[in-house]
Amino acid sequence: MKHINAYLFTLLIICLSNFNSSSQSQKAVIPGDFADPSIIRKGNQYYAVGTSSEWAPHFPIYTSTNLKTWKQTGYVFDKAPEWTSGSFWAPEYYFHNNTYFIYYTARRKKDNVSYIGVATSAYPDRGFKDHGALIEYGKEAIDAFVYNENGQLYITFKAYGLDDRPIEILGSKLSNDGLKLVGEPFTIFKDDKKIGLEGQSILKKDGFYYLFYSAGNCCGIQCDYNVRVARSKSLKGPYVDHDKNPILQENADWKCSGHGTFVNTPEGKTFYLYHSYNKNSTVYTGRQGMLAELKWPSKGGWPVFEETTGTVDPMLNSSISDDFAPAKRSIVWQWDFR
Repeated sequence: MKHINAYLFTLLIICLSNFNSSSQSQKAVIPGDFADPSIIRKGNQYYAVGTSSEWAPHFPIYTSTNLKTWKQTGYVFDKAPEWTSGSFWAPEYYFHNNTYFIYYTARRKKDNVSYIGVATSAYPDRGFKDHGALIEYGKEAIDAFVYNENGQLYITFKAYGLDDRPIEILGSKLSNDGLKLVGEPFTIFKDDKKIGLEGQSILKKDGFYYLFYSAGNCCGIQCDYNVRVARSKSLKGPYVDHDKNPILQENADWKCSGHGTFVNTPEGKTFYLYHSYNKNSTVYTGRQGMLAELKWPSKGGWPVFEETTGTVDPMLNSSISDDFAPAKRSIVWQWDFR
């Protein structure tokens, strides 16, 4: 019987890393490499999608009923969209007009420049149809986030990350079908401090627009990622930084936290699904899915995060080999598609 183990390297790393996590005060809610997560709720069901980089199938989708126990149920793409060549990053989940949207970052095949594409489906975890590149702006356009302002959709994104100038978060109106830009992009926030600016999400509370963003170096051993917040009376700014930034950063068990999105529970609570590196793992697992509750200590005041832990280590009992005898492979398997 032939065993194929090469494609399971990532799963093996996940399993090994979790042997050291049982004593941690905070556990990942989605263990393993699940960076740049985006989350939505439909009824009592939550759905999350994350970065897959050069692994296929592209953009894994997880589901949960309680935000702490997750199960993988699908992918956005079984095959790479025709216009893309790789670097499948930062998908943005959005539900609009009875349609599920994924606004995703990928490299354009003809020049390897990272831009933002869009795919749609009638279902949250399967059947996505790609509509091609939506935002082709400058040398790089990444990290989409969609905001609904009284029925008008806006899409925001990171620009100028490869230019000799401050990074900016830009915004643009979207058409009602969510598939086209309307008008010219405008500046929302500029990285005048040159500390890094990406992975943005926006909430409105008590008359203020709160722009949450990630600063610092996102990835690798030397990372120093963290989450900051600024606010404005207008969606288009100007935004003023919180004087107690960063509001989510390194703790005893995890480091380089950032790039998340928010979801509201039926009970009225707000949670932030983000990624972070495990500081105590014996292997370098990647950026794992973490959860924090957003709280507002005072009306008109600034928000704070309260970190939340996963309930179990779901990968501890996972098999790290497979003979691929069944006609249908397990959904967790991925491979380098290049």
